[in-house]
Amino acid sequence: MDIMYLVDQLEALVNSSRRVPLSSRVMMEEEDILAVVEKLREAVPQEIKQARKVLQDRDQILKASQTEAEKIVTMARERAEYMINQEGVLYLAKERGEQVLSDAQRDAQQTRQEIEQYAVDVLGNLEQQLQLQLHQVRNGLQELSGNQFSR
Repeated sequence: MDIMYLVDQLEALVNSSRRVPLSSRVMMEEEDILAVVEKLREAVPQEIKQARKVLQDRDQILKASQTEAEKIVTMARERAEYMINQEGVLYLAKERGEQVLSDAQRDAQQTRQEIEQYAVDVLGNLEQQLQLQLHQVRNGLQELSGNQFSR
């Protein structure tokens, strides 16, 4: 279940509750609040699982990029060897092989950086959402705790 939906439910409970006359307090059913809190407890691990999935996806993409870079390097070396054997142009083959290797390493590094930045952005956004939701839950609990003592 989506955490934001549950926070909206909690807010709706507060908004639909009876007001205590001459105060800013509301009277709420404990069971209703505890039910939403329990659903929140269940939903937070789902958000964490999603974050782990993003990290796993990032790792798979990094591995695939590394494999692709290794293939490109191998092809560059094979091509360089072919050129040496076929044309006897050692210098040209070595220079071209190094250029292909350099390009592959640069492309792999750039891809790795983009993937890591994406993961950082996704996890940062998730952290902000979780902090906001935790803040809202704490405020709700604090409000409810204050209501219990004023009864």
